[in-house]
Amino acid sequence: MTTTDKCNRYRDKLVALRGQLDAQISQLAEEVEDVFDARDRAEWQTGVAVNIGLATHEATLRKEIDDALERMDANTFAICERCQAVIGVPRLNALPYARYCVRCERQIEQAETAA
Repeated sequence: MTTTDKCNRYRDKLVALRGQLDAQISQLAEEVEDVFDARDRAEWQTGVAVNIGLATHEATLRKEIDDALERMDANTFAICERCQAVIGVPRLNALPYARYCVRCERQIEQAETAA
């Protein structure tokens, strides 16, 4: 499989994931708009808090996907933003929008937990 074919495969995977996230975000927005029954106010408030958390996470994930697609266009996809090493195929298969190789990601996570 050529590098272009691999890149196109990841592009297709990212675009599909972005579509799923867009659908989920739309559904969450509709759920927030649809619920206005006073009897269910406490449940509604809990649901809104959960939906806001989910929407925030999904918006962050969508940004990562968009950034990965931009990296493809800039020919920097699958290159670690920290050490410039090639990001391994197993990592990209699991996380096609990965910015960092496994080694750098671990170092970043360790630094965050130490702080």
